[in-house]
Amino acid sequence: MRNGLKILFVNIAAGIIIFFLLFYPEQMIDAAESGLLTWFNNVIPSLFPFMVTVNIITGNSSRLNFPSFMSSAFEKAFKVDGAGIIAYVFGLLSGYPLGAKISADLYFKNKIGKADVQKLIAFCCNAGPMFIVGTLACEILDTPWLGYVILISSLISNTITGMLLNRTVFGLHDKLKYSLNSCSRPENGNSSAVQNSCEAVIRVGGYIILFSVISSILEILGIIDVASGVVSIIIPLEYTETKALLTGFLEMTCGINVLAGSTASLGVKAAVSSFLVSFGGISVIAQSADFLRGTGADLKLFVLSKFVNGALTSVITYISVVMILK
Repeated sequence: MRNGLKILFVNIAAGIIIFFLLFYPEQMIDAAESGLLTWFNNVIPSLFPFMVTVNIITGNSSRLNFPSFMSSAFEKAFKVDGAGIIAYVFGLLSGYPLGAKISADLYFKNKIGKADVQKLIAFCCNAGPMFIVGTLACEILDTPWLGYVILISSLISNTITGMLLNRTVFGLHDKLKYSLNSCSRPENGNSSAVQNSCEAVIRVGGYIILFSVISSILEILGIIDVASGVVSIIIPLEYTETKALLTGFLEMTCGINVLAGSTASLGVKAAVSSFLVSFGGISVIAQSADFLRGTGADLKLFVLSKFVNGALTSVITYISVVMILK
């Protein structure tokens, strides 16, 4: 029954998208072009080199060449297998959705267990420094120093989220810790690190373009405008900031671009944008879910961890900005 409803929903959504592609071609092309440019200008330069590097490392090393004291400290701090430190490090350095991809790769190569995957994705899926400092702070918000505040706040939030959830909610899954995968993900044995990375980056680009189009459709239908007006009555945010938040729930970059035109204080802009980059939006969650297929990871728990991470980053960022501007 549930699968039937899911198939029906997907078919209806696909039909709606086809309708708008046929009858609103100009708006749809603009939306797709915007998503394509975001992928080409921001995602490929920051993500592709790290993907190639990680594929080389994970493919040629059994313990990933991290010093034993680092792996041991990581394991004790986050209650997760020390081999997962590579997901943490490269997830922080590169950004979405590399943390999820590395966690899945480690699982399919029998280096970590199912529970470790669930724990890792709670705090290893992050926006990268190049996006936060370069794109968000410098290009969109035109406040370079704010990027470093959001970046540090995100790092603190990731650490707290990982340590907190892995000792509480995800601690219930410890019985799965040593349940390693019995079969590997089917892959082309002749594929190189570069080829594997190209395929992964193209998949990410597809999701960014798709959700840019969906966001444009909701804008045309007026759904986002109506929802923003209703929600702005409930929460202490103005209409534009609420619209940025709701748009960002779908696609992070689209929401941040809406926020750029807001007249809100810098503290509010920083809080909303930091929530969006830490939560990631449905687009990022879908990208991560694509890489996590077959790992047994619970996506509801993943979304919960992203929401906690986003809320915590937002609070830390807002307090930091207010203190700096005093």
